[in-house]
Amino acid sequence: MVCFIEDSQGVIDISENNVDILLLIPCFNEEENIEHILEHLRSVKQNFQKRSELILKILIINDGSTDRTKQILEKKNHDSLFSIVNFKENRGYGYTLIRGFKYAKEMKFSWIITFDMDGQHEPKYLYKFIELILERPQEQIISGSRYKNSDHFWQNPWKDRFLVNTIITGVLNTIGFSITDAFCGLKAYECIAINDLELEITGYEIPIEIWIKSLKKEYNIIEKGVPVIYKDRDAVLKNAKDSFLFKKGEERIEKYIHLIELLTNTPLKTKLNVFKSIFSNYFNTVDDITKYNFKKIQESIFTQIRELESK
Repeated sequence: MVCFIEDSQGVIDISENNVDILLLIPCFNEEENIEHILEHLRSVKQNFQKRSELILKILIINDGSTDRTKQILEKKNHDSLFSIVNFKENRGYGYTLIRGFKYAKEMKFSWIITFDMDGQHEPKYLYKFIELILERPQEQIISGSRYKNSDHFWQNPWKDRFLVNTIITGVLNTIGFSITDAFCGLKAYECIAINDLELEITGYEIPIEIWIKSLKKEYNIIEKGVPVIYKDRDAVLKNAKDSFLFKKGEERIEKYIHLIELLTNTPLKTKLNVFKSIFSNYFNTVDDITKYNFKKIQESIFTQIRELESK
């Protein structure tokens, strides 16, 4: 298989005594965020260069951005601290992850951390995930959760995003999981394990494929709490108004439910319209999702779905 990137810093020295981590960062039209994020990533990289037991490489995949993302990446990478790949056209979030996973396997990394460039993740939490990996965990996946508890920094999430996430998380919990956030992009994957899933979905639905194929493989998964950070919706819409993530909540639920049924080869007991009704009921009756009410709403939706699916 031909590797799709040349490492700008020469041959990667991977030995059995080191934990070799690839920090994989997809990005698309993130000119407003990347300078700030890159400065923090630079600090993370430089701090871990002092650790003899760890090799950390950072791969940024620019997924066909049409704004100034490419130019800013090139300017800020004057010392080639990061490896950067620029796709000529947008291939999809899932596609960038799959290509990054394959690259990590080809280069014999032991772990991969995925991190979004959209400002929803605090770079300082990379230290937490890296330290967990250095403890040689038994899990194959360490999944960030913005909704595990309210102990971390909290910025009210977009109501539709939270409700869609909670409904789909609730459905996943009826087939064998016990999680609180199905769609957090901050995750750590054991490299061989994630590649063994033979992922195929190229869009934003790829987390569903990862969860269900991981369940079939009986992978061990643990959640770790991370902050809730959401940018101004209008600012995001400016560059991503056509994204699947901005379609109506009911449309996203329908696509996710169909995918779950396809991947499990088992129809859910609950009709699709019931899930849509749960979404619309909360969307129309709850003003905001806050750190004070999100757990109650989450548990209520989880309970409704659990009872519907156990009939």
